[in-house]
Amino acid sequence: MSKNKMSFEEALSRLKDCSERIKAPEISLEDSIRCYEEGMEYFELCSRTLREAQQKIETFEIKE
Repeated sequence: MSKNKMSFEEALSRLKDCSERIKAPEISLEDSIRCYEEGMEYFELCSRTLREAQQKIETFEIKE
């Protein structure tokens, strides 16, 4: 699934997975960096989704 079409919940779950993989004692430096980069993509997706939701809520509150 494309990261752009991924739900917030799925992106958050994958972000948690990346975090757990980085914490694993047997992970190599290269894999750790790869997991970090992947995790940052999921973090950005989650952050963008939350910002958009906040804007919608603020707009809704202004209209009331």
